[in-house]
Amino acid sequence: MEIRSLTERKRPLRVLALLDALARATISPSPLRVVHELAYLANVLAPVFDLSPYSASLLKRRSGPYYPSLQQTLDEMVGRGMVIASELRYVHVPEESRYRLDAHYRLNRELSQPALLEYRRVYSDTSEVLFLDELAVAYSTLAEEQLGRATLQDARYAHADVDTNNVIDFGEWAPQAAANFSRNAALSFAPHGNLQPAERLYMYLDHLRMRSAGGR
Repeated sequence: MEIRSLTERKRPLRVLALLDALARATISPSPLRVVHELAYLANVLAPVFDLSPYSASLLKRRSGPYYPSLQQTLDEMVGRGMVIASELRYVHVPEESRYRLDAHYRLNRELSQPALLEYRRVYSDTSEVLFLDELAVAYSTLAEEQLGRATLQDARYAHADVDTNNVIDFGEWAPQAAANFSRNAALSFAPHGNLQPAERLYMYLDHLRMRSAGGR
């Protein structure tokens, strides 16, 4: 009998929670790129809330973050009717020399709400739910054309120490404090001040917004 890890068992809830956070931030239906980008930001910025990254490494792609396991789970949720996919189309992925299905995603509240309520109940004594909600709202302050593309300016993703098609490690093998430049950047704002974790998320996302717009 196959024994799945805790991370694998939690992945469907994580996908639903990401879509729920995006919907609460009025980014719904959410393009595929946006879902994967928020998942990446949730991983790389989790330590700002003293949380462990759900996944602390990924393959660097020229087009931005993409998690095959997350996409597989998202497709499974569509198959189970808990997530609704729209605007389906195939897009060419040059770095992979193939086409990939693209879509916009939103929750089917009738089927997904019981699982989301249970998720919020189980994690009510942690900062995870608050973190995802605050992150999504901070993310929603980006311009529409920046959504799904902001991590190309992210301190960890854009760093030149990892080339395209190589693995970015921000804590899975390397020490987190040394490897997670995004976390370090978020914590560097007002280092002697008393900023709340949510305020640091907003400041870091504003930093990405300005860099994506050509500012500094």
